[in-house]
Amino acid sequence: MKKLWFSVFGAIFCLTVLGVFLTFYRTGSAQKNAQIRWEYGSIVAVYSFSQEKGKLNQIFGMVEICTFRATGCQRSEIKHELDYGDFLQERGLEETIESRKLASQKASEVAFQKALFQMGNEGWELVSDPKLDFGTVDIDYYNKYAGKSYLFLGNGTGAVYFKRVKTQ
Repeated sequence: MKKLWFSVFGAIFCLTVLGVFLTFYRTGSAQKNAQIRWEYGSIVAVYSFSQEKGKLNQIFGMVEICTFRATGCQRSEIKHELDYGDFLQERGLEETIESRKLASQKASEVAFQKALFQMGNEGWELVSDPKLDFGTVDIDYYNKYAGKSYLFLGNGTGAVYFKRVKTQ
């Protein structure tokens, strides 16, 4: 009688374990079959506008972000405005062409930092090494082109690429 009882109990136990295993195995395989979809984007340009001596006291650093879509690039810009007078005062510099270049570089660096912060907050992961040359662009030359990345093809700057899990 004990052998029969253990056999029945063993069979029920084995069927229960098999049922639980198959239930969880199907869920796991369904999750494996679901593909992770990614979105991609890049920072395609980092620059500031060259300012001549005696012109505006504000220096603007700009970053152009491209989010890749099936229809093409969706562009957005991040801007940082640097007060040139404050910049000179904080560093104890005189008004020179070199100090304007330093201020322009600082404005574009801060704009780049803001762009990285924004993209990180939006869930983007950095997937490439930044190879940037924080250059300056003449404002009149800048206004001629809709796609600003054209201005940076020859100066050694490469795009900085990002990805994030696509939300449905």
